[in-house]
Amino acid sequence: MSRVLLIGWDGADWRILDPLMEQGALPNLEALVARGQKGVLRSTIPTHSWAAWPSFMTGVDPVDHGVYDILETVPGTHKQYPVSYKSIKERTFLADLADAGKEAVYIDLPLTFPPPDIKGKLIAGGVLPKGRDFTYPADLPQTLEGAGVPWEINGMSWTTYHNKPDPYLEEALRVTGKRVKATEWLMDNSDWDFLMSVWVSVDRTQHCLSDYVGPDHPDYAANRKTQRYNKVVDVFRQVDDALGMMVDKTNEDDTILFVSDHGFQSCSRALHMDHLLKRLGYLEFDASNVIYGPMQWGPMRKVARKVYDTLGLHGKVSLKQPVSWSKTKAYTSIRSTGEGVNINLAGREPGGIVDPADFEKVRGDVMDALASFVDPDTGRKPVKEIHRREDVFQGKYADTAPDILMVPAEQYSLTHAKSAYEKADWLAGDHRPEGVMVAVGPNVRPFETEPKLVDVAPTILAALDAPAGIKHSGRILHEVVGSDAQVEVHEVAKQGGPSSTEQPVVTDAEAAEMEEHLAGLGYID
Repeated sequence: MSRVLLIGWDGADWRILDPLMEQGALPNLEALVARGQKGVLRSTIPTHSWAAWPSFMTGVDPVDHGVYDILETVPGTHKQYPVSYKSIKERTFLADLADAGKEAVYIDLPLTFPPPDIKGKLIAGGVLPKGRDFTYPADLPQTLEGAGVPWEINGMSWTTYHNKPDPYLEEALRVTGKRVKATEWLMDNSDWDFLMSVWVSVDRTQHCLSDYVGPDHPDYAANRKTQRYNKVVDVFRQVDDALGMMVDKTNEDDTILFVSDHGFQSCSRALHMDHLLKRLGYLEFDASNVIYGPMQWGPMRKVARKVYDTLGLHGKVSLKQPVSWSKTKAYTSIRSTGEGVNINLAGREPGGIVDPADFEKVRGDVMDALASFVDPDTGRKPVKEIHRREDVFQGKYADTAPDILMVPAEQYSLTHAKSAYEKADWLAGDHRPEGVMVAVGPNVRPFETEPKLVDVAPTILAALDAPAGIKHSGRILHEVVGSDAQVEVHEVAKQGGPSSTEQPVVTDAEAAEMEEHLAGLGYID
């Protein structure tokens, strides 16, 4: 049976990749497109990695795996912990492939910490606490070190390099270069039926330097003429070279998938949703905002981040959401991207003040205020779409979804600001739902309908003739694996996720609350 190779470029978008291919900067991706079928891969709502990669792994939408943000709240409190692999409340295709006896290699797949038991090898991706095992088997880092291809965790935290693009680019190229070598060694020294790698330098670079590669950014035309332009494009050339290396190690019978978890749009304006809610009269800050507020962005963020790095405090000291709950009717509940807002509902939120009888009226008022808000500096509305929770989510974990969901307008980010609204500072791009997909293989034909991120898991299982442990909400992409491909469903116990009585994966001793430092110090992109 043929194998499946999957290459993920986190945040990749045809809006950026197409011009680079036209310039000849991505010859390997261009060759891959010429061999197969190219399409837009529709991401999830919310549109960020912490919701998207679990949907990739499970084949279901966030409402059925329960991960909406990088932080999950302890029931009955405002205490939050970082989500982990165990936060995914549905079975993943990693478990299905292992149960089917398939040899698999997963390289830098976000949200796979703590690493699950699989048949093969795994290097967890995402934000990783220092001093904890992050691979399967646990001694894999020592094996890579001994082979001369060490793996460096974390890195490429773009906010650390506020308005210092050259040092950021040096780190991105250095860290990714190490990962290319480790990936090549793993491919050469592993038997595999399924192998995937995720390359995050694309996402990180587009957050701060989309004004060099995003044709719709106001500064793009001028920046293309600078010497730095080629350095930025080198980030894409590097992962294109890695793509070429990986594709060269496949056979004609193998299926190759190139995907992203979401797309990207250029940003020249940014919001801070809690500050906007305050401006609209629905939120009040407490006194701690005087301390924590400056750490959201700018010089104080750089200082705080350097202290965290030097002392190894990641996950051990947290910055809280500095809200006066007794005076707040609505607050940001998806803090990584600002896409979600909750009503501070009595009986649901600790310290909630909105009577359940008034919920619909208050929510409607908040939605009207957000939807009609006009940025005074541009005369434009930053929110393109706004939805009630129940109009978007209907599933097992709908009750934990945000009450209000938003989609930013073009050129806007709903986060990364230090005030209600401002010109984007060091931020140049943020997420959008339109990701990328290329499929190559003996059964590939043109896509009949737009593929979705949740379609990837059942398609992988179908390609490898592996049964599924759950019923997926995504479809098998028969345009990739052939009309006759099917997936048998043998439903097994769900993966779970921490209950209110279980200890979080990152304990108090290690993490306390990894709340605001994840967003405010750059760990949430």
